[in-house]
Amino acid sequence: MIDNSLQMVGLYISLNLLLNLVLAYRVSAGRVRTKLMTGTGDDNPLYNASRAHIVNAEYTPIGLIGLIGLFILSSSVWVIHIVGVALTLGRLLHAIGLSRTSDSTPPRLWGTLLTWAGQLIAALGCLYYTFTWIPG
Repeated sequence: MIDNSLQMVGLYISLNLLLNLVLAYRVSAGRVRTKLMTGTGDDNPLYNASRAHIVNAEYTPIGLIGLIGLFILSSSVWVIHIVGVALTLGRLLHAIGLSRTSDSTPPRLWGTLLTWAGQLIAALGCLYYTFTWIPG
């Protein structure tokens, strides 16, 4: 049973790590299928899989650092959940949208917006808890 903030942070970290591994596997499987060990050639599925993994690797660490910061600053459990759900769902939706096509899609748009919202809430939460934190 998850009953404290640290376990919640661990849950969101583990879910995002698993998503990253799935995305990395999709790139590797595409490389084996196309026999392209670097680049993507003219293979659109490999290009889309590669972009989904790259973008995930760009945004996820920053969001997870925000979650860890919120935990260290003893933020509300609800703030941790809001940031964790927004980041995780955002990354999943973005990966689904980008894996299908390199064009703009609703899952990709919502994934981007949720990821940005999660990062914004984490940033504002860290600022808030930094300036209202009372040791003790």
